[in-house]
Amino acid sequence: MGSAPVYGDAARALQQAQDAARVTMIQKLKVTVSGTLSVDTQEVRQTGQQTQLMKTVRNTISSTIPNAELDNVVVEENFVDKPNKVAYSLVHLDRIKAASKLRQRINDLDMQITALNDKTSTNQDTLKQLQGLMPALKWFEQRQRLSEQMQLVDVNNRSVTKDEMLVAVEDRIKSLFDALVVNLIPSNSDGSKMRDGLVESLTDLGLRISGQSPHLTFRYAATLRPVEKAGRFIVFASGKVSIEDANGRTLSSFTREAKGVSAASGEQAEYKAVQGLAEVLGQELAKSFVSKID
Repeated sequence: MGSAPVYGDAARALQQAQDAARVTMIQKLKVTVSGTLSVDTQEVRQTGQQTQLMKTVRNTISSTIPNAELDNVVVEENFVDKPNKVAYSLVHLDRIKAASKLRQRINDLDMQITALNDKTSTNQDTLKQLQGLMPALKWFEQRQRLSEQMQLVDVNNRSVTKDEMLVAVEDRIKSLFDALVVNLIPSNSDGSKMRDGLVESLTDLGLRISGQSPHLTFRYAATLRPVEKAGRFIVFASGKVSIEDANGRTLSSFTREAKGVSAASGEQAEYKAVQGLAEVLGQELAKSFVSKID
């Protein structure tokens, strides 16, 4: 049951009471689920290190997916207490029907994922395969949301696990991200000065840096601006960057700035600024992949 105060419009108050009732119902369902519901985006490379680029891509996709409303929620009773100016609503969820519908939606996504995987030829280069499989990552995230709902509404709190074929598709995508080769081409002196730091930081994100047959090229002009203030060293690193594929086609272009602060030295502040700029490059690369989904 949910309630809401009545401020003149009883119909609006009843709608708010219904929304509150749905929230209360979901909260009650959650306490019946043993353990915690979580999204597994901790992708790991063969070295055991987390692939930050893969995590960033999936988190970027996840942030674009709205929470789905539970189906099969029926309003059983509405009541307006006029003397106290409070609206009440009682809702009921048919858990069996809701679970069945969620299971069907998950099965449909599973079929879409495996069909896309079969359609995306392994004879294409790494970047083409990744671009072709990007919709599958979106469907995986949608599947995760539905699976969480399934665990809530199922009378035995069961979710729908991934079968071997789905796991194989995820492994393929992870391997493709792991195989990406990126080249960095600075176009000014500060950019050349920052290159080693960018290489180190982008490698930590999970990218392979090489000028030999790169899948992507980062062309950038960078500027380092040091400032000393109140005994602290501050360095601003700004970069104008374009991300290109092997054919020279621009996938993304942007201008971003990062800041490094250190009480020890200007060199330390500069190192932190370069690290920050590399993180921005990784985020923008993730966005450039995600923007190609639709």
